Amino acid sequence: MIIIAQCFAGAQFITEEKILGNYYLDPLYIVGAEGMWGLCYYIFLLPIMQKIHCGGPGAKGLGVLCNFNYLENSAFAFT
Repeated sequence: MIIIAQCFAGAQFITEEKILGNYYLDPLYIVGAEGMWGLCYYIFLLPIMQKIHCGGPGAKGLGVLCNFNYLENSAFAFT
């Protein structure tokens, strides 16, 4: 999974360089914009993911990755 993740990260970096290579953009502005988009996504997606039931006592496949029978559990993540 790490190798696949690195391939995706490399492809993203190359794509960003190809698209944005001809423009001057302030680095702090770019980092802030990426952070704000991520925040906007998770403001809407996190409550939805906390309501999706998965897993359970006899879970198989990806269902074993669920914590306390939910797709996302923020309280468990903070502890």
